[in-house]
Amino acid sequence: MMFALAVNGLYKAYAANAVLAGVDLTLAAGEVLCVLGPNGAGKTTLISALLGLVNADSGEIWFFGEQQQGATRSLALRLQLGVMMQIGSLSANLSVYEQCDLFSSYYAQGYSAAELVQLAGLAEHAKQRFGRLSGGEKQRLLFALALAGKPRLIFLDEPTLGMDVEARQALWQQVKQLRQQGVAVVLTTHYLEEAEQLADRIAVLHQGRIVAKGSPDELKALMQYKVVRCRSCLTDAELTALPAVLHLSREQQLITLQTRHAEQTVRALLHADQQATDLEVRPVALEQAFLHLTQNPNTQQEQAA
Repeated sequence: MMFALAVNGLYKAYAANAVLAGVDLTLAAGEVLCVLGPNGAGKTTLISALLGLVNADSGEIWFFGEQQQGATRSLALRLQLGVMMQIGSLSANLSVYEQCDLFSSYYAQGYSAAELVQLAGLAEHAKQRFGRLSGGEKQRLLFALALAGKPRLIFLDEPTLGMDVEARQALWQQVKQLRQQGVAVVLTTHYLEEAEQLADRIAVLHQGRIVAKGSPDELKALMQYKVVRCRSCLTDAELTALPAVLHLSREQQLITLQTRHAEQTVRALLHADQQATDLEVRPVALEQAFLHLTQNPNTQQEQAA
């Protein structure tokens, strides 16, 4: 299988600090790969190395079956890539339409300026200068410009930063459409809901290493417990004594139990308190799995993609 992107043993250090310590990744056409990690995990360095903005010390980078050498990226390859970096800027004095017209001129088979304005959802602001746009509007324009050449592979680094809920959901829908069109997407985000909504696979990057890979459900399955929520008259001591309970927390009258065996816990709970209400059993949230993987290095596991 020829991957849109394949990375083998990527290593990058600054002085004695290894920012990337042997990263392996693959990405197929029509797949969304989300790279998650706390601040300083190496996400921006990884994207920069893939794009040739920094030179990796060792390792292999392949785009569409062609191995890349050093920091050089051919024009033919760059025409197939779209990039939206976390810290992106444009000329403050050019209008939205002028920005779109400029980027459209770079690609013989790309979108027209008018199409890019529509993709950005900024038709009503087409004559407004970039410097006068809101933070969310700037992000929407930068996203549209990353699509200017109709790329086969697009890098989105924190794409919804500064967007309101409506704009964020509109961009999610656009990413889903890209996937349906066979475009490969590399996404970094701090919004775990965004990762869960969009990602086919997630790679958790921590201290320069991939500590887990898999679908959102596979990562959540690494946690060997479920969450039971309810309202009950039982005391904390009685609740923690229920079978398989690992942890208890309260928020006003709402009780949250972490349990290794939800069925046993719920049966015992209802036997001890037949008046328990608002009972809910749910799997672990992606946020809890992410925090576990990045805050408990001694218990990290690698989930095969």
